Amino acid sequence: MKYNTGLSENEWYIMQVLWEHSPATLREICDALAEVKGWTKHAVSSFLKRMLEKGAVSVDESGKVRAYSAVWSQEETILTETQSILDRVYRGDLLLMVSNAVKEQKLSEQEIQELKQLLDSIGE
Repeated sequence: MKYNTGLSENEWYIMQVLWEHSPATLREICDALAEVKGWTKHAVSSFLKRMLEKGAVSVDESGKVRAYSAVWSQEETILTETQSILDRVYRGDLLLMVSNAVKEQKLSEQEIQELKQLLDSIGE
Protein backbone atom coordinates (compact mmCIF):
# COMPACT_ATOMS: atom_id res chain seq x y z
CA MET A 1 0.00 0.00 0.00
CA LYS A 2 1.09 3.56 -0.60
CA TYR A 3 2.43 5.73 2.21
CA ASN A 4 -0.76 7.83 2.11
CA THR A 5 -4.04 6.06 1.40
CA GLY A 6 -5.39 9.03 -0.55
CA LEU A 7 -8.90 8.18 0.60
CA SER A 8 -11.32 11.07 0.94
CA GLU A 9 -13.56 11.35 3.98
CA ASN A 10 -16.47 10.00 1.93
CA GLU A 11 -14.42 7.06 0.70
CA TRP A 12 -13.59 6.15 4.31
CA TYR A 13 -17.33 5.68 4.94
CA ILE A 14 -17.53 3.22 2.06
CA MET A 15 -14.41 1.36 3.22
CA GLN A 16 -15.99 0.93 6.66
CA VAL A 17 -19.05 -0.66 5.04
CA LEU A 18 -16.91 -2.97 2.91
CA TRP A 19 -14.75 -4.03 5.86
CA GLU A 20 -17.91 -5.02 7.72
CA HIS A 21 -19.93 -6.47 4.81
CA SER A 22 -17.76 -7.62 1.95
CA PRO A 23 -18.61 -8.27 -0.79
CA ALA A 24 -21.45 -5.77 -1.13
CA THR A 25 -23.54 -4.54 -4.03
CA LEU A 26 -24.06 -0.88 -4.83
CA ARG A 27 -27.55 -1.13 -3.34
CA GLU A 28 -26.22 -2.70 -0.12
CA ILE A 29 -23.61 0.02 0.25
CA CYS A 30 -26.23 2.74 -0.32
CA ASP A 31 -28.57 1.10 2.21
CA ALA A 32 -25.81 0.83 4.81
CA LEU A 33 -25.02 4.53 4.47
CA ALA A 34 -28.59 5.79 4.00
CA GLU A 35 -29.06 7.13 7.53
CA VAL A 36 -25.57 8.57 7.87
CA LYS A 37 -25.06 10.06 4.41
CA GLY A 38 -28.19 9.66 2.29
CA TRP A 39 -26.15 9.53 -0.91
CA THR A 40 -27.68 8.70 -4.28
CA LYS A 41 -26.63 5.55 -6.12
CA HIS A 42 -24.86 7.80 -8.62
CA ALA A 43 -22.77 9.44 -5.87
CA VAL A 44 -21.77 6.10 -4.35
CA SER A 45 -20.98 4.75 -7.81
CA SER A 46 -18.68 7.74 -8.44
CA PHE A 47 -16.87 7.17 -5.14
CA LEU A 48 -16.46 3.47 -5.94
CA LYS A 49 -15.04 4.28 -9.37
CA ARG A 50 -12.34 6.46 -7.77
CA MET A 51 -11.66 3.80 -5.16
CA LEU A 52 -11.23 1.20 -7.91
CA GLU A 53 -8.69 3.50 -9.60
CA LYS A 54 -6.79 3.84 -6.31
CA GLY A 55 -6.76 0.07 -5.85
CA ALA A 56 -8.66 0.25 -2.55
CA VAL A 57 -11.57 -1.88 -3.76
CA SER A 58 -12.20 -4.56 -6.34
CA VAL A 59 -15.34 -5.46 -8.24
CA ASP A 60 -16.68 -8.87 -9.22
CA GLU A 61 -18.83 -8.61 -12.33
CA SER A 62 -19.42 -12.34 -12.78
CA GLY A 63 -22.90 -12.33 -11.22
CA LYS A 64 -26.12 -10.50 -12.03
CA VAL A 65 -24.95 -7.44 -10.12
CA ARG A 66 -21.52 -6.03 -9.36
CA ALA A 67 -20.12 -7.00 -5.97
CA TYR A 68 -17.52 -4.73 -4.38
CA SER A 69 -14.89 -5.83 -1.87
CA ALA A 70 -12.19 -4.04 0.07
CA VAL A 71 -8.71 -4.85 -1.25
CA TRP A 72 -6.85 -3.01 1.50
CA SER A 73 -7.08 -4.51 4.96
CA GLN A 74 -8.63 -2.37 7.67
CA GLU A 75 -5.63 -2.68 9.98
CA GLU A 76 -3.03 -1.78 7.35
CA THR A 77 -5.09 1.09 5.96
CA ILE A 78 -5.63 2.63 9.39
CA LEU A 79 -1.94 2.25 10.25
CA THR A 80 -0.94 3.89 6.98
CA GLU A 81 -3.34 6.78 7.48
CA THR A 82 -2.25 7.23 11.09
CA GLN A 83 1.40 7.41 10.04
CA SER A 84 0.50 9.93 7.36
CA ILE A 85 -1.35 12.12 9.89
CA LEU A 86 1.51 11.79 12.37
CA ASP A 87 4.00 12.99 9.75
CA ARG A 88 1.87 15.64 8.02
CA VAL A 89 0.05 17.19 10.98
CA TYR A 90 2.34 16.51 13.94
CA ARG A 91 5.66 16.45 12.04
CA GLY A 92 6.48 13.09 13.59
CA ASP A 93 5.82 14.18 17.20
CA LEU A 94 4.04 11.08 18.54
CA LEU A 95 3.80 12.43 22.08
CA LEU A 96 1.98 15.55 20.85
CA MET A 97 -0.40 13.44 18.77
CA VAL A 98 -1.23 11.07 21.63
CA SER A 99 -1.59 13.86 24.19
CA ASN A 100 -3.96 15.76 21.89
CA ALA A 101 -6.04 12.63 21.33
CA VAL A 102 -6.20 11.80 25.04
CA LYS A 103 -7.07 15.37 26.05
CA GLU A 104 -9.99 15.49 23.62
CA GLN A 105 -11.48 12.11 24.55
CA LYS A 106 -13.04 11.03 27.83
CA LEU A 107 -11.22 7.79 28.62
CA SER A 108 -12.83 5.08 30.69
CA GLU A 109 -10.91 3.56 33.58
CA GLN A 110 -10.43 0.41 31.48
CA GLU A 111 -8.97 2.42 28.59
CA ILE A 112 -6.60 4.19 30.98
CA GLN A 113 -5.42 0.83 32.33
CA GLU A 114 -4.94 -0.52 28.80
CA LEU A 115 -2.86 2.53 27.87
CA LYS A 116 -0.73 2.07 30.98
CA GLN A 117 -0.19 -1.60 30.12
CA LEU A 118 0.76 -0.66 26.57
CA LEU A 119 3.30 1.87 27.80
CA ASP A 120 4.68 -0.61 30.33
CA SER A 121 5.10 -3.26 27.62
CA ILE A 122 6.97 -0.80 25.40
CA GLY A 123 9.37 0.02 28.22
CA GLU A 124 10.29 -3.61 28.76
